Amino acid sequence: MGKKEAAEGGANVTKPDLTKRLIADTLKELMQHTPLDKISVQSIVEACGINRKTFYYHFRDKQALVCWIFDTECEGITDLNNNNTAIDELLEHLYQNKQFYVAALTSDAQNNLRDHFFDIVYRDIRQKVLRMLGDQTMADGKATLISRYFTHAIVGSIAQWARDGMQSSPNEYNIDLHPLVEGCLEYTVQRYKEPQ
Repeated sequence: MGKKEAAEGGANVTKPDLTKRLIADTLKELMQHTPLDKISVQSIVEACGINRKTFYYHFRDKQALVCWIFDTECEGITDLNNNNTAIDELLEHLYQNKQFYVAALTSDAQNNLRDHFFDIVYRDIRQKVLRMLGDQTMADGKATLISRYFTHAIVGSIAQWARDGMQSSPNEYNIDLHPLVEGCLEYTVQRYKEPQ
């Protein structure tokens, strides 16, 4: 078994998965000495010894690769401390891999990780709003507005943390962010729900 197969769990990993992992690992290696926005698809394929066609078979563009890395690394993140959020676990993961995520979250390229992250957080916030409402209702436009507002607050705060180089630990950062968002979200939902 090769080094890549051992790292990925052996024989259960498919060739396309190994190729994706090779491309992802190569991007991360390149990012150790070159800013993400300066790395081209050509430099990625040359560094990992594949052709452009193979890259584009697996990924639409470099930003799709960055989003795939995020998705695969974060798919197992759960609410380990049972506080009804996985945000603290997510922040810890970003911090442990901050070289990559500072670059990824501060990239202004089209289809960047921030946009992808926004979509993920929006779905989560939208579900929270609906759970907080329970059997009560709220005009759909208001629920959407509230969900977008709080998503922008969370993603914007995390992006700013990345722009600042993730200097503060995730524990310090989350101690302030999570209760603030949760308390304000609950107040806002209660304030704007329709009377029964």
